[in-house]
Amino acid sequence: MSTMKSVPISDLRQRVAEVIDEVQASDEPTVVLQRSRRAAYIVSPDRYERDQAELGALRRAVFLTEVREAEAEYQAGEAQLFDDVDQLLDELRG
Repeated sequence: MSTMKSVPISDLRQRVAEVIDEVQASDEPTVVLQRSRRAAYIVSPDRYERDQAELGALRRAVFLTEVREAEAEYQAGEAQLFDDVDQLLDELRG
């Protein structure tokens, strides 16, 4: 894996269009540094939308796995019962 490109915020101010063109051409994010710390990332719209779609798919997969596990617990008689919603919420908050 290659090192992510970075640009100091002072350079970004002077060459915004060039940096955006580079990001779009490479389809790789660029990190904006402020005082040598990560301040922001610049990504192309296509990359952002792909990443968001992938993240959404992964979240759905995790959710469905958790639902299946809960259904299996319920079928096996191992599901925890709650008297009311507040008790359930207290358990979830841990």
